Amino acid sequence: MNFRHHNLALSLGFFAVLAAAEAGATTFDARGLLSFDAAAAHTESFEGFAPSAEQIAQTTVFEGLDEPTGDGPLHGTGWIRITAGGQSGPFELDVSLPPTNDSYRFRFWLRHGRVSARAIFEYSTEREVEVAYMFPSGRVTSDGWAELVSNPVSVTGAELERGFIRIEGSEIDLDAVEVVTEGDYDGGGACVGAFDPVCGAEAVCLSGFCRQGDRFVPPLPAAVYREQVAKYLQGRLRWLSGGRFTRTQNLPAVLAEMSKMDTAQSAWQFWSSFSRGVRLLRDWHTNASSAISIHESDRHLPVCFIEGDGDLSHGVTPRDPARADVLVSHTAAGSALGLKPGDRLVEVDGQHPIDWARSLIDVNWGYHGANDPAVDADFAEDMRNLLPTFAREFKIIHCDPSTLTCDASPTTYLASDIPVGSGGVGSFGPACDNRPTYHQLNPPQNFGSVEELHFLGFRPWVDEIVESAPGENIWGMTWDSLFGGPGGLTSTFRMANETFKANARGVILDHRTGNGGTIDAPEAVAELVRPPVALSVGPGFMTVAGFDGPETPAEGIALYEKFSQFPMLVFEPGSNSADVDLPVALLIHRDGSASDWLAHGMKGAPNVRIFGPHATVGAFSSFYEYSYWSRLAFRIASGDTITRDGEALIGHGIEPDEVVEHTQTSLLQGEDLPFEAALGWVRSRLK
Repeated sequence: MNFRHHNLALSLGFFAVLAAAEAGATTFDARGLLSFDAAAAHTESFEGFAPSAEQIAQTTVFEGLDEPTGDGPLHGTGWIRITAGGQSGPFELDVSLPPTNDSYRFRFWLRHGRVSARAIFEYSTEREVEVAYMFPSGRVTSDGWAELVSNPVSVTGAELERGFIRIEGSEIDLDAVEVVTEGDYDGGGACVGAFDPVCGAEAVCLSGFCRQGDRFVPPLPAAVYREQVAKYLQGRLRWLSGGRFTRTQNLPAVLAEMSKMDTAQSAWQFWSSFSRGVRLLRDWHTNASSAISIHESDRHLPVCFIEGDGDLSHGVTPRDPARADVLVSHTAAGSALGLKPGDRLVEVDGQHPIDWARSLIDVNWGYHGANDPAVDADFAEDMRNLLPTFAREFKIIHCDPSTLTCDASPTTYLASDIPVGSGGVGSFGPACDNRPTYHQLNPPQNFGSVEELHFLGFRPWVDEIVESAPGENIWGMTWDSLFGGPGGLTSTFRMANETFKANARGVILDHRTGNGGTIDAPEAVAELVRPPVALSVGPGFMTVAGFDGPETPAEGIALYEKFSQFPMLVFEPGSNSADVDLPVALLIHRDGSASDWLAHGMKGAPNVRIFGPHATVGAFSSFYEYSYWSRLAFRIASGDTITRDGEALIGHGIEPDEVVEHTQTSLLQGEDLPFEAALGWVRSRLK
């Protein structure tokens, strides 16, 4: 039998210094031999390991030293190679724990790859399944073994039915699994609303239960590295994020929040300050994510909300002067709580619904909003998920479509009144695409019903509209995304243009879902309506790190002239074969990224009019993405778009030519006012 000595070192590469390596319980002696903690609750060194029936297809068991490759065990004489993946599913290793309530730290060592790993606890009672994610500690050996650890996690052993480690990854070696008692037991408990103080500083109330924050983030960086890691992360945002608006308006608050990382005393404090800092950029392209998002509620509202004018109920609850009303747009059949189109959500936890949704920036890792501070569409669209996950109570004004009247007072509901898995399409309900109804003939039927699902995905729907009278020949295109490039939708949009030129006297483009994509796609759509025109440059990353963008129009024009010399940076929609006599209406609602450029490219074209309730989201940037182990990741917007007039566009959405809102009256009657306004305009200008 051959044995190997493993020299231990702390890797100084970033993200390898994140964990408090001094907390390690496994030790190495002067010869480099590993020993488990004598008081460990569970260990596994894979000597004589007998895989279960499920594990046989997922693992290869090794004993001793494989001389041709130099591979060998970290502890004892055995180790396994995980080959799980594809149909075989993730690898799971059972862990035996005593039937007592205690706090544990989990660790194992791996080699040859990267994984997503977590400890999972299944209970025999109604207690939910709990998890603790595992991350690199920074300890590595000279022959390539790296340690993954969890933060201390409370386990209610008296109710534990099964505990195990799940590893998602393939072709990696695994050895030296250890579980040690560490930290104080905290069994959690019930809570109400996102800001319930009962959860304390180290947990967050999600879906009615206090969740230990440390379960979902890497360990607190060791004291010697803590400031170094914090400064690195702060530097990503300080030097690379945003364009002029986000840098000047939002970045100071970001850096102030992230400065708290320097003195954080727990993993949750450290990573919460980081994630809040990212969210405080208030950017449609920017987010921080972790596995904490698994705690969306199992209560579901198969209902979609939309901004509008609660014209029938202002006598009950007046309209907020700074916000649109929040109305029910469409629902699944038999929707929860009897909600129906035209009902109005007037209050959540004592606030206007949009103000409440914005307040969740402190706790909602999935927070997503527009760059333009006047645009609230994302918050209304996400309301059905936010209510069961973060709310205590909310108030609804119900209305009657037969009488066009509303209740004299709101009905108050608790979040716990929302049924679990409450009906609808796949229990979640239809997609919230900001379209109460559809208006074209021959809907696609690739899967299910478009009218039921409210989802088109990557299938632009081109046909004559239902409301087109004989001889009017009014056609439309309804679609969700603008992904172009090779194999994308750019060629589809060009084919649609030719269809419209050959068959239509007027066109309505319905892009109210407004998902992003690539800039060549909106350029292709605009080829229908205007001759080529260079409108702007971008969203290339700015000229130097930390550049705030042009301070004056003259500086902006100078930048435009400089970068317009590079054709790939120029946004130039239009075509020499455009049909400028064809009236084209564009419907917008929650339009961002490439959809911002779509409105930018259509705005001001000879025979185009844009209809919607407000501007696009103003996400005129590109972005960097950073992905770490076990579902921790972040994305930051970078760059800006500069018009030929020297204007920096990020943070400033494209305004509609005609502002049109939905009303309670129209929704109760099954009408779609923005579409009807667009139809009336097109009819008045038929080719």
